[in-house]
Amino acid sequence: MKKLLITFAVSCSLIQMNAQEILTLEQCLNIGIENNLTLESKRNEVEKGKHAITENRARLLPQINAVASFNDNFIPPVSVTDGSAYGNPYNVTHTLQYNASAGLQLQMPLYNQTVSTALSISKMMDGINRLSYEKAREDLIMQITQMYYLGQSTAEQIAIVKENIRRLEELRDITMAFYDNGMAMDVDVKRVNINLENLQVQYDNAVAMLAQQMNMLKYVMDYPADKEIALTKVDTENIVPVEMSGLSENLYELQLLEQQMKLAEKQKKMISQGYIPSLMLTGNFMYSAFTDKARNWFREGPSSKWYNSSGIGLTLRIPVFDGLEKRSKVKKAKLEIDNVKLSYENALKSFRTQYLNATNDLMNSQRNFIRQKDNYKLAEDVYEVTSDRYKEGIASMTEVLQDEMRMSEAQNNYVTAHYNYRMTNLTLLKLTGKTETLLGK
Repeated sequence: MKKLLITFAVSCSLIQMNAQEILTLEQCLNIGIENNLTLESKRNEVEKGKHAITENRARLLPQINAVASFNDNFIPPVSVTDGSAYGNPYNVTHTLQYNASAGLQLQMPLYNQTVSTALSISKMMDGINRLSYEKAREDLIMQITQMYYLGQSTAEQIAIVKENIRRLEELRDITMAFYDNGMAMDVDVKRVNINLENLQVQYDNAVAMLAQQMNMLKYVMDYPADKEIALTKVDTENIVPVEMSGLSENLYELQLLEQQMKLAEKQKKMISQGYIPSLMLTGNFMYSAFTDKARNWFREGPSSKWYNSSGIGLTLRIPVFDGLEKRSKVKKAKLEIDNVKLSYENALKSFRTQYLNATNDLMNSQRNFIRQKDNYKLAEDVYEVTSDRYKEGIASMTEVLQDEMRMSEAQNNYVTAHYNYRMTNLTLLKLTGKTETLLGK
């Protein structure tokens, strides 16, 4: 009895471990946005942008440094001055061997247009980082949704093939019974078995493909690889087409190009501002000491005295000639602006073309989906009729297998048309700026 209870407990735990968690598309998207490693790196870039703003703002604030120095002039320098007032043509003064100094130094820009523009550029870069994050987030939503739809289509195909295998197994059993009673030939049994084996191979391939798709989906979501997941069953009756609201001009790709254009113009402006003079406030608060012997600093006397020297001043920097470096940089910046403008115009035209094609594809995909769905149902009905006639001995095995082949082809066309229809819908969601609706917003 005890062994039976242990076996039962172990079996229950294994069932729980192997249980599949059914995830909706919205759940997969939320998990991916929360856990995806590429998106996490984009968040880090946004944080780096904030620190870059603080870094550039600090350049406009006072910079105070504590400094200290000690010099051993083992060959002391000599200064020579006019000594005619003292009866000598020259007055020679020897510097003391040791000197030390310590104090504070101050620097603060009062007017530096280049530094101010650099702060403005860092704020603009922060905005670009945020747009890059939003674009990466939208790309992730598109990627997960595409993989989710593909997995649903594969699962739908598996269910159809499984049902076809059930039908053929039933047909094989009937054919075997006919053969045993002399009502069918051996070749009929072989034909059924060949088709059945082909269907089994198709089923195994689809199952393996679905497993790979689920593994890739878990990787993109950063979901634990050892946990089994399943997708919700697709509802082919309730697919709402996207509202044709026109191409959104607030696409993240276009916004990024607009910001890059403004950034290039700002960088060109900063280069030109290199010709503008800059003004800086300087100051120092220092103490210095001099002696001919270092030990005298530790004794009372003139050599141990520290002399204060403090001051404040202004430093004006006026650029005069830089070897035409700035002129070359300005020309490069102008070309960069032109290139970004061309990229924006090209991207806008490309998105407009994509939108026109997608609207045409949507109507065409919708028609194909409805036709293939009707054709699929019709092929199933034809197969059922032919199969019933075969059971009654009216139709031949060749007719049954031909209708089974047509039904399989119609089923595959239906699954493909359904997937294409949903993918066209997804493309239009992006182009109209409505991908957030996939999150239930």
